[in-house]
Amino acid sequence: MFIHHVNGIDWLVITAFEELKTMFIEEAGTIPSCFSTASELNLIDQAKRTYRYLPTLSGVITDIGTYQRQGNEEDLTPQLACLVEGRGRVFIYHGGFVAFVDDEQTFITRID
Repeated sequence: MFIHHVNGIDWLVITAFEELKTMFIEEAGTIPSCFSTASELNLIDQAKRTYRYLPTLSGVITDIGTYQRQGNEEDLTPQLACLVEGRGRVFIYHGGFVAFVDDEQTFITRID
């Protein structure tokens, strides 16, 4: 694991093995530059402003960011994660799955 800093947000890049670090980042995709601590919006609203329509998926996000869904063969572990106090959390998984979590709602989508 290591930290990658983008727009005032520390993203935790989660890897299983250091030698696979590059592969894991490529699989997870680029870190979205639309999220910023300078914005007054929470992370969910920042994403909606950038991507416009976010299709909703069903599923559950655990406290550590694991994405559980009935149709999945196995639970998905996030490959990128960030926490912005008072603005929510974002977890990014392989395959374009993204979870936005704040105190009031959990929003799971897929960004292609």
